[in-house]
Amino acid sequence: MADEHRPKHNEKSERVLGWLYEHRAEFEGEGVAEGSLTAAVGLSEDEVTEAVDHLESREAVARLPQHGAGFLLQPARGWADICEEMGEGSVGEGTASR
Repeated sequence: MADEHRPKHNEKSERVLGWLYEHRAEFEGEGVAEGSLTAAVGLSEDEVTEAVDHLESREAVARLPQHGAGFLLQPARGWADICEEMGEGSVGEGTASR
């Protein structure tokens, strides 16, 4: 119940979500390497990890271990809801300040 008053996504996770939404063909297809997001969204590795942790806890993304090192991100069961929100313009346009 306390969760109702917290924003769904923070600024960092909003940036990651925006990028994943813009590149959803790749994300929904073969997936996106978590390590590639650092340069793509302009966040540090730790910030990307924190953002993906948040998105994973909200079931927007799933981490799949890659051969070698790192994780591959693919949509989780909450991704369809995120896409709906993105289409309505509510995610990425200030939901973190709600």
